[in-house]
Amino acid sequence: MNWRKGPPPSIGWWPASVCKDLGCVRWWNGKHWSQAAWADTPVKVAASTARKPELAVIQDEIEWTDRPADWPKRSKT
Repeated sequence: MNWRKGPPPSIGWWPASVCKDLGCVRWWNGKHWSQAAWADTPVKVAASTARKPELAVIQDEIEWTDRPADWPKRSKT
């Protein structure tokens, strides 16, 4: 698994974490990462979380990796 820093190739949900946790996802809005969500996060809470940017001091520490193969095709870029 290859974890990267910097922006991913597209806007959307990505496995993204400060500790390489595959269960942690964040919304990339093209400029900032959102706060974290997990698979058991209720949909409404995750939608709200996507609108909340992560703290500025953490933005540079977030690493992302490719979306898993079992994610829907429409989620991949």
